[in-house]
Amino acid sequence: MTVIHRISHNYQKFALYILCALTLLGLLLMRISLPQTLLWPLVISFTFHYLCSIAYSVAWQTVASRSPEVMPRLHLAASFMRLILAALVLLVYCLVVAQKTLIMQFAIVFMVYYLVILLFDAVFFAKVSKISNQ
Repeated sequence: MTVIHRISHNYQKFALYILCALTLLGLLLMRISLPQTLLWPLVISFTFHYLCSIAYSVAWQTVASRSPEVMPRLHLAASFMRLILAALVLLVYCLVVAQKTLIMQFAIVFMVYYLVILLFDAVFFAKVSKISNQ
């Protein structure tokens, strides 16, 4: 297993851990006090961010092994694509559901996932680039 493959595997593994922790926390909150309406926002948020993490990991692994000088552009492009796709998911949910309270719940849950994964990406790849520069 190459270093690039190991880093990509670790990224997927840690992203899955974080997403599972967020989902379990959401299910616990739903069980304690919030209505069952949080189930779909949790499922959709988990699925979207997990698929994005897998795609980002595969793209990072490909670019890191073939042309590492393009890495800063990859991070920018991946963040932009994730933002556009997240906006599309929010828009589709708004069009499908059309209830203000459900849309607000979904938007809050989705943004929590988005911000946590965005922070994870920044920290993880800052550490990776710091290690690779040494």
